[in-house]
Amino acid sequence: MNQDDIVVSLFAGAGGFSTGFAQAGLKPLFGADINVDACKSYELNIGSACYPLDLSIADPSLLQNLVGGQKPLAVIGGPPCQGFSTAGPRNSSDPRNRLIFNYLHIVDRLSPRWFVFENVEGLLTSGGGRDLARLVREFVGLGYSVRMQKVNLASYGVPQTRKRVLIIGNRLGIDFEFPAELHSFDSGKAKKASGLPMAPTLDDAIAGLGPAATAKGAAVRYASSVPLNTFDALMRQENEAGSVTQHVRAEPAQRTQIELLKPGQTMKDLPPELWHESFARRANRRVCDGTPTEKRGGAPSGIKRLRGNLQSLTITGAASREFIHPTEHRPLTIRECARIQTFPDRYQWAGNSASIIQQIGNAVPPLAAQHLARHLLKLDGAFGSDLQAPRPAAAQLLGFVLTESSGMSPALQSTAMLLAEMRQQRLMFDACKTATA
Repeated sequence: MNQDDIVVSLFAGAGGFSTGFAQAGLKPLFGADINVDACKSYELNIGSACYPLDLSIADPSLLQNLVGGQKPLAVIGGPPCQGFSTAGPRNSSDPRNRLIFNYLHIVDRLSPRWFVFENVEGLLTSGGGRDLARLVREFVGLGYSVRMQKVNLASYGVPQTRKRVLIIGNRLGIDFEFPAELHSFDSGKAKKASGLPMAPTLDDAIAGLGPAATAKGAAVRYASSVPLNTFDALMRQENEAGSVTQHVRAEPAQRTQIELLKPGQTMKDLPPELWHESFARRANRRVCDGTPTEKRGGAPSGIKRLRGNLQSLTITGAASREFIHPTEHRPLTIRECARIQTFPDRYQWAGNSASIIQQIGNAVPPLAAQHLARHLLKLDGAFGSDLQAPRPAAAQLLGFVLTESSGMSPALQSTAMLLAEMRQQRLMFDACKTATA
């Protein structure tokens, strides 16, 4: 890396990805996102421009002009993923999914040394695996050596189990590995005992925050003058105010149900007569309407009380409505969700509460992004050095990890077969090239 190296953040949202890169010394030159509130949040916290662009139609040459003709060190970003999400019907032809390939076209025009692409695990089986295979093939066709892996970001120190697909590529022709895992994790739903220290728990994540306020706009002082644990100390860094905003309790409409929920329980653990209408309708529809399994999305669970001694479940735009505090009879506050997403306490957002929680739920956790950025710096620094310099090779799919499970669903097997065929064709091509040389 040199002082002229730049980073560009696409589909930047409120700046989670960019915050992590900035914390690693790679503050993006600019971000771009269609959401005006998210762009305002980005600029408020990152301190660089965020352009409110519709990247589905924006001319890549516009972005090329914004970087002044330079070839960036990295392009980072996670295109909107609703069409692939397992939380709802998955549709390979969803127009939002075209943004994934727009990301590819922008990478082609900007020609960064590296790209880091993040998306939901539903991408793995979209279109029978053909969407992912096509994306990887086109990245390789642009001259990038690529690794793809499903990662649970809890292994990078995030206090929630959050499964994401990461695709990292470089046009330097070097082989590389993903950053090492740092933690074991257990949210009750997803777990991995790897012999590493446990990731911060939900209790660790929200420790030190004072009692939630009842008035919107209130600033809440910390519960103590000194941090209560390492994670609390990390979140308080650079927060000179000594207080937080967006830590406001919402009075739940489902008070009776919430009071009956024990840690780890969801709506389905309650008597059916206490299910709220939308939950009952969704639960019944999954059984009775004949909707194909692959289009049903995730099982409805409605409200759920989290376990404080485990990692949280995945923070989404519904978390401040559906996730119930481990010991208090209320949903999580927006600030608690932000902490679970590893946004520092100094972070402020633009927009109303619905917009803010959506920005938080859509973000790449800054702590995970920081781990990726530091790893990228290490890899890029090794290239061309005298110490452990990687050996350049032709662009190719270097490897992929679709699951850590011993078994695969038929849909995932289809994806694995397509990617394996791609790698085999590359190996055969290289062998023929060597034989004729």
